Amino acid sequence: MHITQHADRRMNQRGISRRLIDFTLRHGRVEGDKYVLDRNASRRLIDALEEELRLAKKVLDKGGVTVVEGDDVVITAYNVETPVHRQSGGPSHV
Repeated sequence: MHITQHADRRMNQRGISRRLIDFTLRHGRVEGDKYVLDRNASRRLIDALEEELRLAKKVLDKGGVTVVEGDDVVITAYNVETPVHRQSGGPSHV
């Protein structure tokens, strides 16, 4: 996205980085031609991100999680580091 010279000057004066601009564009609510990310929305976002972080840490502790899905139905789920034992179709011939 292009930033005008005017916006660049104002961002510098107000201590607003490009990363804050991008963050606000991603998470702010649209009000006409503005994106607004206020204190209340920021607090809700922090709570949601903390929950995401908690879940990501749980997945990490498990060594990863695999979910097998088809036609919008969960078929099975298992920890990534758990060896998967496949059922054979019958006795193997050596």
